[in-house]
Amino acid sequence: MSHIFTKRLFPLFVIGACLVCATQAFAQEPSLAEQIFQEYQELLQREDVQEVLPAVLIELKKPKNQPLLTPATIDAVLDDPEILKTLIPDISDEFITLLKEDTDIQMMLRDPNVQTLLQDSEAVDELASLLEVEPFILAPLIFDRYQMLFQREDIRELLPDVLIILKAPETQKLLQPATIKLVAEDPDLLKTLVPEIEDRFIILLKEDAAVKVLINDPDLHTLLQNPAEIDELARLLSVEPPLIVVSVVPASMESPGMGEQFSITVDIANAQNVAGYELSLHFDSEALQYISWEQGTYLSGEIFVIPTTIKENQVTFASTARTAADATQGTLLTITFKVVAVKASTLSLSNVILSSGIGTKLLVTTEDGEIVEPPTPPWDVNKDGVINILDLTLVAANFGETGPTPADVNGDNIVNILDLTLVAIHFGE
Repeated sequence: MSHIFTKRLFPLFVIGACLVCATQAFAQEPSLAEQIFQEYQELLQREDVQEVLPAVLIELKKPKNQPLLTPATIDAVLDDPEILKTLIPDISDEFITLLKEDTDIQMMLRDPNVQTLLQDSEAVDELASLLEVEPFILAPLIFDRYQMLFQREDIRELLPDVLIILKAPETQKLLQPATIKLVAEDPDLLKTLVPEIEDRFIILLKEDAAVKVLINDPDLHTLLQNPAEIDELARLLSVEPPLIVVSVVPASMESPGMGEQFSITVDIANAQNVAGYELSLHFDSEALQYISWEQGTYLSGEIFVIPTTIKENQVTFASTARTAADATQGTLLTITFKVVAVKASTLSLSNVILSSGIGTKLLVTTEDGEIVEPPTPPWDVNKDGVINILDLTLVAANFGETGPTPADVNGDNIVNILDLTLVAIHFGE
């Protein structure tokens, strides 16, 4: 019986083994991009080809150009490269020259596998990655095309704030080509969509011919949907968007009375794509005692909280959310203290780290807070912080005097029963 059972199982085992082998062989088969990279690596890494490749790839990947990349059209272009300039006006003249003069380029582009790859934008991206082509393609293109416009003083003055707004997640959702076209036709629409945009920028969109050309450029439409490309354009223009600000709020407050509790918040502003924070808050342990903290409303959704670290005069917090916050400002956390001595002290931030949604460190600046002593009440005549018999004695000793004196509690330039009454009312405070 055992022999028969084994005999029946053997064919199944063979079939299973064949399937495993076939699956492994299939898994190990290189992708189309990898095949082309292996075959034409030396050609594609030539310096003259590398110089034109980024701009060429972005043109070939555009949705409006993808339908043109059929084998028949590619072969026609190779027969007469000037046709390509007619089909894709923005293609570089250097690439046209290569098509005319370089037989190796012509041979590669006649390869059916290469022609198939050019019709697949994801395969084009994979090939670009294998070749380590500069990831920022549109930013240099837009920079070169509008360099003179970007150097204008009025444009440079507006750019930092405009860029930070355009990069904000809530704005990114709006930056579709169709929406940008509508804004180009009616700039007031932008103010409705993005209220914080400056009126001066709206006026430029309405009245400046050069700005109108820029805002109608399809390449700019594509760039504006990629925060990394916006950052690269800012770098090329030597424009630094405003730093993210993390601050103690309020910046200054009077100390409550001894034994009382109070809360401050740590707020964030100019934020963009923030998914997590880590920070330490230093305080004067002779003046304050740390009590507790609560998560603010800036981060939302599923939040992971790192255990709080408490030292004598420092407390450290860290939290991260599964998704980056949409808001550009809000409260990271609320912290509660108890007053152990009424005195001036500082609340200072340190080791502040903000993480983007992909785990990169964001640039940040901080603003500290302070606790100030409340003004001494006039009925504390001897300024020792306690209203008692000593204050009553001082008023009584100066009874009847006129002019400026600490015993003139109500400030009417005469020490009389009114001053004694005020001290008596606050006796024991």
